[in-house]
Amino acid sequence: RHARLSVHQRSVEISCSGMTQGGVVTGDLMIGSGANKRDFSLELVMAGLGYVDQRRIDYGEAPKTLVDAQTSAKAKKLNIWSIEQKKEEVQAPKSKEEEEVKVQLSEIRSGNHFFYHVVGDEAIKEIDDSMKKFTEENGTSGAPCDVKVGKVVAALFDGSWYRAKIVEKKENSTVSVLFIDHGNLDVVKVSTHLRPLSDELGTDKIPPVAKEAELILTIVRSTEDDYGLDAARMLNDVAWGKELNARVYYSSEGKSYLTLTDPSDDSKSINETIVAAGLGRVPKQSEVNAISKKVSSGSEAKKLATKFAKAQEAARTSRSGMWRYGDIGDDDDEDF
Repeated sequence: RHARLSVHQRSVEISCSGMTQGGVVTGDLMIGSGANKRDFSLELVMAGLGYVDQRRIDYGEAPKTLVDAQTSAKAKKLNIWSIEQKKEEVQAPKSKEEEEVKVQLSEIRSGNHFFYHVVGDEAIKEIDDSMKKFTEENGTSGAPCDVKVGKVVAALFDGSWYRAKIVEKKENSTVSVLFIDHGNLDVVKVSTHLRPLSDELGTDKIPPVAKEAELILTIVRSTEDDYGLDAARMLNDVAWGKELNARVYYSSEGKSYLTLTDPSDDSKSINETIVAAGLGRVPKQSEVNAISKKVSSGSEAKKLATKFAKAQEAARTSRSGMWRYGDIGDDDDEDF
């Protein structure tokens, strides 16, 4: 009814940005004119008459304006959001979040932040083979591309095309991109290093195979700091190129919080190893309590924190790593 009253037999402005495999044109529809010109999709979401594709939100492809509009409509319980949502729909992921999987790191950002591949994930080979074929068919020349932050395109890296999400527009016609199947970032020139991605290679067909993660209950310094850089190097030394056991305790905003363990030495996790070396710290008790509430077995998280705290105390006593010059005061917390 809203569409009939607002759009039917009225002049509108349509901007086409793509086409589905079924031949359906996708894009934006603007209604009104001059100062009253407005985005119809945004208007529907704001009124609670439409919703944003959850997969697009999960992959970071949904425009922030739409996500914010949906959040506002939910809070006001407008139209479709006036119907009470079943609690189990929100709680369902918990059983899946706490799991143990074998992984291999694909990118290291810091001493506790990285991306990984799940060992045995058939989608990894599928996307690798598909992008090799894409490179063979299209060569290595760039092509006109819709450059929007959050859009997934093909980006050139070392002479081959890979799926990448545009993260930020930079100066001199360049953009920062995240290679979604590996986790690495790069700044590339739009005209030579980007081209549209085939529909069958979209994230709705093959989700990103690189998963973002952070070592749970393990705080490290930035890699701009010497101890932070040492922590990243240690993670590389003990984890890179190995099949590791990962226990995922919970996930939030697309990032998993977990422990990593080397099967050849499962006496302690890599989290504990970094803390024991004086290159990582355990969160304050208030933070530990907050984290434990996100884990289905909160007592397990607290036991883990207690174990890490003992490793931290040993590092402090032996003046290892960041504890070399004694205790770290509150002012130093800002460095983490």
